Amino acid sequence: MDTRKFAMNYGSVLGLLLMLIALTIWALGVDEQRSVIPSILNNMVIIGFLIYSIIQYRDNFNDGFISYGGSLKLGTSVAFFSSILMAFYTFIYITYLDPDMLANILKTTEQAVLQTNPDISEEELDLALEMTGKLTQPHWLMIMGVLSGTFMGFFFSAIISFFVKNSDPNKIE
Repeated sequence: MDTRKFAMNYGSVLGLLLMLIALTIWALGVDEQRSVIPSILNNMVIIGFLIYSIIQYRDNFNDGFISYGGSLKLGTSVAFFSSILMAFYTFIYITYLDPDMLANILKTTEQAVLQTNPDISEEELDLALEMTGKLTQPHWLMIMGVLSGTFMGFFFSAIISFFVKNSDPNKIE
């Protein structure tokens, strides 16, 4: 099987799993800003699924062998495709499920700035809130989501690849 097709398939499954977790957390009313449980759960699912997908590819489609680089590339690709799905989920979430989220982010940012720097001028506070407002637009959140999801997948895959690599002794690299 082609590596890209494999990564797209497994990335789609991972993206759907992460969406299901996000929808469940939203339905249960868990405040993601105050609880670390959603973050820990997401990272455990991502790590576990990357391990599973790399091992599946190595054992079922690559004769039991995979290099460190091949494993890193595959894991990062799976994370990339899942982060694309999560970016679309983020857009739908912000637009339809929780349209007040962006306003809440601005309120939280204002409170945090005022707590850390109570002597801030009105102009500086307005500038900080304006910048935050620009960076929390749905299209920027989608772009940052894809970039951060891919980077985290790369980071996790870099560690995972040390443990799942199995180089072919008959192949000269």
